[in-house]
Amino acid sequence: MKRSRAALKRRPAGEAAEREIDFDELPGYVGYQVRRTQAKIFGEFEAMLGDFEFTPGSFGVLMLIRANPGITQVALASAFGVDKSTMSPVIYRLETRGLIRREVLPSDRRCHALFFEPKAEPVFVAAREKFRAVEAGVAARLSKTEQRELARLLAKLQGAQA
Repeated sequence: MKRSRAALKRRPAGEAAEREIDFDELPGYVGYQVRRTQAKIFGEFEAMLGDFEFTPGSFGVLMLIRANPGITQVALASAFGVDKSTMSPVIYRLETRGLIRREVLPSDRRCHALFFEPKAEPVFVAAREKFRAVEAGVAARLSKTEQRELARLLAKLQGAQA
């Protein structure tokens, strides 16, 4: 005898977890597959970078600040395709940890220039090595040709020139 939907909803959590999930048409959606892939890869990065207290996003922010001394928070947010307010907590955490510093721009006192702190270099280099190792492991799942094609297709999905 089949259980009703209400009966399925009332199953104990452990029992419900054993049930096979029907994803319906979700696996056919490009956005769903991109999001699942991003979550899987970010989980791998977070596991490797956990000792450094970096998420993939915060490490990326630190990398861009290091490569672009004096970048503004607005320019940084734009580079990542996020709102300035989304960037604020990341900047605050990096600054609190002494990895970056903010300086008021003399030309516009409402804006801050962001600078990588030289004393953060050993932490950055060690984290970057782990980051590169995870990236190499992820990339190794694809051939060089597949990597180039994936990069081209993802750029196309973003509306960028292939």
